[in-house]
Amino acid sequence: MNLEPSHIALSIANHIPAMLAYWDAQQKCVFSNDAYRQWFGKSPTEMKGMLLKDLLGPLYELNLPYILAALNGEKQVFERRIPLPSGEIRESIATYTPDITDGEVRGFSVHVADVTLLREREAALERTLKERDAALSEVQTLRGLLPICAFCKAIRDDDGVWQRLEVYVSSRSEATFTHSFCPECIKKHYPNFAQK
Repeated sequence: MNLEPSHIALSIANHIPAMLAYWDAQQKCVFSNDAYRQWFGKSPTEMKGMLLKDLLGPLYELNLPYILAALNGEKQVFERRIPLPSGEIRESIATYTPDITDGEVRGFSVHVADVTLLREREAALERTLKERDAALSEVQTLRGLLPICAFCKAIRDDDGVWQRLEVYVSSRSEATFTHSFCPECIKKHYPNFAQK
């Protein structure tokens, strides 16, 4: 079976999940792939020859600077939130590439990638990073070896100054101390109180 290159190209274009279209210099649709038509809820018959203004509706004015720049021979790349016929909103990155032949712009091709999932993941990552930063701001960790007196439990700081354990830890964290007696110490130091 020998397939024509144009048939193969059309089949490939219709299997690509990105939106592909070609608009002539009068902003009439010459070609649109399946993804493009599905995104806007249009049939192949409706799309063929449709004006870009009629397809985009209120988005047309927002996209007009990019359309005019593409028709002026300048490639355009921009992001856009696009409402679907179902009411959902999709995040997209659009590329308008001018079709220039012998110095004349004959139209432009459109490639629109749905980046909704990417934007959702970016937002989730941003939330996670904020949560992490908030948690880290709550935690201060002492690290390394701490030279501590075996008898009084004072700690020597980096300057060689010995400080009570409570002072050392409190000055390097948000911890505060309250004092009490463990059961062993109360028996050893206050045996009469311990019996009560």
